[in-house]
Amino acid sequence: MKKLYLLLVLVFFTGCLSVNAGGPLVVKNGMAITYGTKPLVYRYDLGPLGIFSNTEARQLFEDRFMDWEAIPTALNSFKRDNPDSLTFDVTASNFDPILNSKNLLGYTPVIFDNDGSLLNAFLGNGAGNSVLGLSGPITVNSGPLANQIAESQAVFNGRFVDGIDTPANPESSIDSFKGTIIHEFGHGQGLDHSQINVEAVKPASGQEIRDTVPLMFPVAVNDLFLIRRDDASAISLLYPNQSTLGSFGTIEGKLLRQDGVTPVLGGNIIARSVTDPKLEAVSCVSDYLTEGDGFYKLFAVPPGQYTIEIEPVDLSFTGGSGVGPYTASKTDKSFQNPVPKGFYTGANKPITLDQSQALVVSVTAGQTIKNANIIASQTAASSTSTSSTSSTSSTSSSSSSGSSVPGEINETEPNDSVNEAQTVTLPVTISGNIAKGDPGELELSTESGEQVIISDLFKFTFTQPDSLNALLTIPNDSSNGDLDLILFNEDGSQIIDSSSQNGRTDELISTSLQAGTYILGVGAFSGSSSYKLSITNLAGVPSVILSGPTTILLSNQGVNKFIIKANAYNFTSRANCKIKKSSSQLLKNGLKSFLLDAVRTSKKITFKIPFIQAIDLINSQTEETVTISVICSNGASDEIDILITPNIQKITGNKTYRYIFRTK
Repeated sequence: MKKLYLLLVLVFFTGCLSVNAGGPLVVKNGMAITYGTKPLVYRYDLGPLGIFSNTEARQLFEDRFMDWEAIPTALNSFKRDNPDSLTFDVTASNFDPILNSKNLLGYTPVIFDNDGSLLNAFLGNGAGNSVLGLSGPITVNSGPLANQIAESQAVFNGRFVDGIDTPANPESSIDSFKGTIIHEFGHGQGLDHSQINVEAVKPASGQEIRDTVPLMFPVAVNDLFLIRRDDASAISLLYPNQSTLGSFGTIEGKLLRQDGVTPVLGGNIIARSVTDPKLEAVSCVSDYLTEGDGFYKLFAVPPGQYTIEIEPVDLSFTGGSGVGPYTASKTDKSFQNPVPKGFYTGANKPITLDQSQALVVSVTAGQTIKNANIIASQTAASSTSTSSTSSTSSTSSSSSSGSSVPGEINETEPNDSVNEAQTVTLPVTISGNIAKGDPGELELSTESGEQVIISDLFKFTFTQPDSLNALLTIPNDSSNGDLDLILFNEDGSQIIDSSSQNGRTDELISTSLQAGTYILGVGAFSGSSSYKLSITNLAGVPSVILSGPTTILLSNQGVNKFIIKANAYNFTSRANCKIKKSSSQLLKNGLKSFLLDAVRTSKKITFKIPFIQAIDLINSQTEETVTISVICSNGASDEIDILITPNIQKITGNKTYRYIFRTK
């Protein structure tokens, strides 16, 4: 089985910059932040890298830099500094002057962590066994290097290529490690993730499909690790080679809601070649420049015939694996009223769900097709629907507002098979109990053999296209139950979506569905627990959604700070929103309240953890959960729980179920 490891992107900056994905990694005032015409200048570490000597490791990296430079439509470049080496072998005991320097180094250090100990020291215990590599750009807010990448940082873990493959010392294939180098230096150049052929992460997808995803796909499912068309388009958008781009075309426009005016923030747009739709495909996330207009640009498109499709960003792509600027958490804008999957039929026309009715767009060399505006047509929300239910989960939250409250009912047995699934009418909150070993018709398995039996099934019907919000919460006083939430089609033969985080965490599924009957299932991966399952559909009442990190990993260097973003929905008039937090000693914030309305639909709030409090938690190896709340004068409110910890092992992972087995 393929082992999946963390590929981290770290962004170091000062000033008002936005971190994005699905194109540029960092944006300022509607402009992508890049190296400009400068090369990425680098120096190598002096030590070995696993089975590779220093000389062999250098050659491995030189070849990967050439892979990026070989793209004809891009002018990105790499340059070895003079001298081309650091003055010492960077290790766990001496990395501080390089990785935590208060001043720019003038080059990008390429650090070889031979045994993972440096990453343990830099990120926390456990990183050396879970992080294959990390990279990210450094930007400054003033001086001659303002508004561009000044330099980058990169660390690669030799523990994964040391020739030893045991549970305590996992191994990566050499090809996978090469892919890590290319992927991470994509980040180092200012590039972030993209979503093409997202079915590669879905249950039962074959390796043939997984090998079609672009290199900057958020999850390492591709065994080939080849730079794909979408990767070339994205890097060319940041570093355009005008001398060759005349042989390619561009498609641009806006992604808009049904009214043809309201922009869609964070929908995924893909142009696919009619003759080779899996490989010859170019993507962009709407409003990737964060200007609030829904603009997209499909760049460096080879001449030919294309269909254009839209789709929601996959709910599993959040945080460090996000695609687009609105995927900080499962409650961010990409996942609130997400666009349906559909196909372009012409400028300013509604999409079609029938691919055979899609407009075929001809792209010629040197052509820019402008104003290809796409209407993400959706049926108006049902008048009986209500707002989503508020959660105090440490992993996700959704808003609670308006007067409608989901009806409270109890789980009714038997409901462990598709034919006996308990029928519910939305909105509803179901109280239930479940334990590992409870019987069930549907048994799911991951690629690595992890299994869960879905013991409680609930059936509901949408009479028209609508948005689903399903939140599974576990009481604080519950036992050690690790519960999973799965969305199936009507007969239970297909997993449509899932939320299956490790540990005793709440689970959230938020997605758009066509008219039809569906089944939500709850399974106990381990332990036993009571639970509440709140299922709602879309409403037009005012709501506010908080998004941001769910876990803060403390550092004993510099300032520990993070940003929470408040997004407003259906605010027809101005509302004053107040910020509350459970610990005034542990969290400091200058902003106490702010205004939201139909124009000002979001606000970023910066929180800092005082140095003394951070050091106390690090030295005592203790952690603390804090709650941040926003309460608005129009009744909209939300809160989010954040775990502040010095232990990287507290960061929650996920299980991805791919296979369904019927036991009855």
